[in-house]
Amino acid sequence: MPKARAYGADATLKACREASYGVAPLTGYQSLDFKSTDLSSAQPLGDDPLLGRGRNAQDPYRGLITDEGQLDIPLDLRGTGFWLTGLFGNPVTTPTSASGSIVFAVNPTAGDTITLNGTVWTFVSGTAGAEETQIQGTATQTVDQLVSDLNASADPEIAKCTYSRPTSTQTLVIVFDAAGPTGNSFTLAVSAGAVSGPTLTGGGYAHVWESGADDIPSYTIEVGHPKLTTPVFFRHLGTVMESLNFEMGQEGPANARLQLVAQGEERFSATVDANPTAYALRRFSQGRGFIRRGGAALAGVTGGSLTFSNNLERVRVIREDGKIEAADPTFASAEGSMSVRFDGATLVAEAANGDPVALEYGFTFPEGYALRFELPRVFLPKPKYAVSGPGGVEASFDWRAAYDDSEGTMLRAHLLNDVTSYT
Repeated sequence: MPKARAYGADATLKACREASYGVAPLTGYQSLDFKSTDLSSAQPLGDDPLLGRGRNAQDPYRGLITDEGQLDIPLDLRGTGFWLTGLFGNPVTTPTSASGSIVFAVNPTAGDTITLNGTVWTFVSGTAGAEETQIQGTATQTVDQLVSDLNASADPEIAKCTYSRPTSTQTLVIVFDAAGPTGNSFTLAVSAGAVSGPTLTGGGYAHVWESGADDIPSYTIEVGHPKLTTPVFFRHLGTVMESLNFEMGQEGPANARLQLVAQGEERFSATVDANPTAYALRRFSQGRGFIRRGGAALAGVTGGSLTFSNNLERVRVIREDGKIEAADPTFASAEGSMSVRFDGATLVAEAANGDPVALEYGFTFPEGYALRFELPRVFLPKPKYAVSGPGGVEASFDWRAAYDDSEGTMLRAHLLNDVTSYT
């Protein structure tokens, strides 16, 4: 039933990459999840009073049109890649294979088993038959024999993977042969030994974006109210993504805020695309977030934030419609903060001597899917801390990132998921 008043619960958001700046595509729109937005055009009124007409106000003039605003979005497994492409440009995408491992701290005994995707493989002391491995003199030798037997097996489930033992370990490494997310369902179980998880993990498509691209895409974004008695759809052409900000916390879902700059807004009574595609929603959680320094988990972190910006220049030229000509990226910047429990040592030395550190902010899922923001060269200020009571003492760092010559970038975003492409 049509509604007399608009409600946010009924609002829709659709977006599509433009082939030419400010020209709306006819098809190919994506329906996207969002929390709120104030993206809207505005045209202020100005005064230029003339004398000789008395004290009463005269007609104002119309100023320049601006179409900007913020968009609050969930950080989710699939839709986040759409926004990262708008922020950084096209990613480099590589299929990855699922993998896992079984560690044998001691040599297996007769009757011990491992189960690979439902196939039970048994260790025996005598001559080995099908789906068996003969126990050798040491655990290392037994794992080597197991590797040989598994790789030679004709069992259709066993043959889905390749097996190896890294040097100086007693570990069976299992890699699913087919790249992509399929291998994440390959199950693992043991009666003796330590398994990496109930299934292989990490299979999917690794998307990597880097800051500093010379050109970033523009989009047509439509915010619609389809359930009104008279439906209305606000179409924002030439929308460019200026910045992304998110907070790291201890609980709740992970969200982010985008700053958008559009060329102009048009109003329509029908949607631009009645049958958009949509990503299946799966949100990242703060409870599985992390902040790492030099690849290792940073202890004592209680909160943090990260902001990346393209620092867009609004190109103003003389136009009869009052719109901007373009929104061009200038210098890219990344900054953020961390709050840590003060222990007198953590990060303080780096902050004091001015040496940069490598930081990583991110979120994970159990099957290995992850969103990571890698900053190879981050400068920390000397922290300010305060003792405000009998509880724990915290130190706060407001850091800034810089370009790293060896890495060739300032910020690198990684998203491992089951989406094949964002281009």
